[in-house]
Amino acid sequence: MKRTMALFLVLVGTPVVGRAGGFSNPDFGIRRMGMFAVTARPDDTTAVFHNPAGLTLLDGTHFYHTQSWFLMQMGLRLYDSQGVLRPDKEIRPTWSVGAIPFLGFQSDCGTKDFRLGFGIYAPNAYGAALPEDSPTRYYDIQALFLASRATLAAAYRVSDIFSFGVAVNLVHVFLTKKYYLNKKMLPLPNIASDSPAFDLRFEPAEKTGATDMLMEIDGQDWTWALDAGVLIRPHPTFRIGAAFSGGSPITLEGRVKLTGSTCPPGSTDCTLKGHLGEVLADTRHTTRMLIPFELKAGFNWEPLPWFEFGMDIYYWHYQSLQEQTTHFREPLLGLIQDLPDQKDYHNSWAWNVGVMFRPVRSVDLMMGYQMDFTPIPEQTYSLDNPSTNQKGISLGLRWRVDDRWRVGLGYVHNWANLINIQRSVGKPPANGKGHAANNEFAFDFSYRF
Repeated sequence: MKRTMALFLVLVGTPVVGRAGGFSNPDFGIRRMGMFAVTARPDDTTAVFHNPAGLTLLDGTHFYHTQSWFLMQMGLRLYDSQGVLRPDKEIRPTWSVGAIPFLGFQSDCGTKDFRLGFGIYAPNAYGAALPEDSPTRYYDIQALFLASRATLAAAYRVSDIFSFGVAVNLVHVFLTKKYYLNKKMLPLPNIASDSPAFDLRFEPAEKTGATDMLMEIDGQDWTWALDAGVLIRPHPTFRIGAAFSGGSPITLEGRVKLTGSTCPPGSTDCTLKGHLGEVLADTRHTTRMLIPFELKAGFNWEPLPWFEFGMDIYYWHYQSLQEQTTHFREPLLGLIQDLPDQKDYHNSWAWNVGVMFRPVRSVDLMMGYQMDFTPIPEQTYSLDNPSTNQKGISLGLRWRVDDRWRVGLGYVHNWANLINIQRSVGKPPANGKGHAANNEFAFDFSYRF
């Protein structure tokens, strides 16, 4: 999950998750955005993602569209080798924005119990940038990550008590990023993470320009995954839902370009930004990643016709991700052929609760609360993915305009625990102190033919 606590998802030397759920941000569909708890009652076409068995909750043929937009807020300072926080002012993203679009159809195909659903969507689409004159230029200056899916799902209602569904997903992953390297801070094995050599980060950009280098990386891959889900209704007012989302290996392949400076050696008044020169490397890379498998379960209770209460629990198997290695076709600078990245991830989970009120028959009002636990230990924390435990609140509104149209609005606010990392093994180390939060806004509409 950890959706936009991540500035972005990036390639070399960085984690692969934004939330604990990694490549899949579940915040689409107004029921999910409004009350969080959705596994036991996914009553729109986003059921193809949340729980394919939920397709049986709707009759007829439906067109559905939703969009979620989010803006991240983050501020941090970094510890130097002496444990002093620098610079004097917080470092903040120059921009950070994301979107989760979804377009889908579902139909009962003229049958009583069989359902088909199809969705094209991007459960992750983030872009962000950090100032080029701050110490964070050696982590990232700009990045874009896109994870998109096409899902075909089928569901069958065995009885009024039990339904099941399955889904096949075609997944595409793309990312690109830019950041600086410095010849005096190359992440070689003989440089310790707490070495004073990394304090060069805090020097003004015009003093490091002569030895700075611009790294540009991109990569993409196609993969697939299988999902399955069930709905159980032991009582007319009570539903239980569970779903499994299969994991997938990913091998990103793309270009790596490293450009040096035209600044004279020893120059102390020259920034790399204005003096890009010799191409030091132009090669290809492969990086193996992993989408972990996910388990989720929840219930929905409707004790009154105008009131619902729900709860979900999510689990992600990140323990299998202990190290990630990037292989370069040709050694960078004649030195770096393989770049290992220690992860040491542990399994992750989240829980959320939500309620829905119906003040009138045509209007749903929702609110929810969630707690999400990061899989990233302190020592492998990264500024590219500043994921810590986070909390969130949600609000939602849906209006059934008539028998065919339904529209909705949703809002989510997430905030992270205070960041205070002092045991980073990164190169450069990610020791720092700061805070992070984000705001998400969404709308949806559905039309029944």
